[in-house]
Amino acid sequence: MTSRPPAALPKTWSPLDFGLHAFLVVNPFALGLWIFSLAPLVGGNLFLAVVLAGVVILLGAVVYGALAARWPWTGGDYAWQTRLLGARFGAVVALTSWWLVVALLAPVYGNVIVVQALDPLLMHAGWDGVASWFHSREGTFAASLMAVGVAAAFVGLGMRRAAIAQRVLVVMGSAALVVVLALLVTGDLAAVSKEFDAKAANVYGASPLASAQIVEIGGFDAKVTEVEPGGTFRLVPLLLLFGLWIGWAGPLIGEVRARKPASVSLALVRVAAVSTVASLFFLVAIGRGSTWEFWNEANNLYWGTLHGTTAATPLSAWPSPVVLAAWLTDSTLVQIAIIAGMAAWVLGWTATLFLSATRVLLAAASDRVLPNAVSRTTGDSVPLVALGLLVIPACALAAVDAYWDAFAEWSAVAVIALAVTTAGSGAAAVAGFRREHRSLAAISALFVLLVVLTIGVWVLDPVYGMRTFGALAFLAALYGISAGVYAVSRRRERKALVTMADASG
Repeated sequence: MTSRPPAALPKTWSPLDFGLHAFLVVNPFALGLWIFSLAPLVGGNLFLAVVLAGVVILLGAVVYGALAARWPWTGGDYAWQTRLLGARFGAVVALTSWWLVVALLAPVYGNVIVVQALDPLLMHAGWDGVASWFHSREGTFAASLMAVGVAAAFVGLGMRRAAIAQRVLVVMGSAALVVVLALLVTGDLAAVSKEFDAKAANVYGASPLASAQIVEIGGFDAKVTEVEPGGTFRLVPLLLLFGLWIGWAGPLIGEVRARKPASVSLALVRVAAVSTVASLFFLVAIGRGSTWEFWNEANNLYWGTLHGTTAATPLSAWPSPVVLAAWLTDSTLVQIAIIAGMAAWVLGWTATLFLSATRVLLAAASDRVLPNAVSRTTGDSVPLVALGLLVIPACALAAVDAYWDAFAEWSAVAVIALAVTTAGSGAAAVAGFRREHRSLAAISALFVLLVVLTIGVWVLDPVYGMRTFGALAFLAALYGISAGVYAVSRRRERKALVTMADASG
């Protein structure tokens, strides 16, 4: 075991910048809303599930915060695991997630951009044809490239300017969020139903009785007062599909200036708390503005229509609560402004895709697992080769995802690799703290157990669709590629040592 940091970069971020980056990753107004809408497919009480998932996220914040405070190394997961658990284990596990899986995620980000931002904006602007094109294979590929472009541009800003961009996006998103919450909370239910029918007919060509039809044919009985223990516990792994990545900013810790190491840990704990509380407030506002039952019925019909398990939904678009709130205003320009303001959360979330990953690749290069060129950077500028290792395969894989349906189904299993890496860092915390801080080691062990249970549900529960032979074989292939890269690097290093020995002899 070594305590040598893998790389040293200028410390240009504050703990606040670090926390904002972490919050943009797990903010409930981007991927979170998408995940919330899937709840009817599982059942259970979403409010209670958010609280339970929040406990897991909080534990993750404590674990990652402790690791970052004790070992503030560039590379995060990679650095901690290679130094606390072993070079081979850390390199294979971390590189699979932070290189191969990150390159696979562009279609996920592109899809959320389309559904939550582009589609409603284009439809409200009257550009129906452009909106429809983004749902074609070509449009799907273009959306993925858009996500890659946003993520790459964010890295290209450099750390200092990226921090400023984050703050601007959070301010814009927060201002829009206040408006959305105010509209939902103060809206009269009768008026909400009337405006929904009018705007749904005008924007999406729905029936003028769409709200009544959704309630009549929805077939999903969701009551806030029902606990449903079995379904509620099954919902927690669903919510962790967006909330478990509380440590996503970890690889950037080497660039954070902190007078007190505890400030970094506190930043992550605050992120976990704010994300959970914001989720609950938003769900309460949705229930107050449209009734909880109506929103669940609309979601159930939307997903049921896609999978052919329910009658066709009267509303052809994803039932966005942001759009629902915007419809409580009469001005189209105001509606577009609200949707665009909330899209700042989606844009900020998308921007986080590559930044941390470049630092993992940089750290791996400093350990000679990857070529030295990957670690070349000046100041807080772009590590160009590391960015290229992400952008090029991301574009290629996005094309495969858009035009090959089977591959799109397999790639979903990549989320398991992310969770394995998260559990690996938890195990690294157990190893690192087991003597000096036994309480942190115990918390880390509990977190690892919960992550492993979550992975088990994802694999075994058919609702997640992650236990097909093709998906699991694809996951094994990803680990095989990383293992091959590590083996080649060790062979190259041994040859270099032999050459040096021969030269000195």
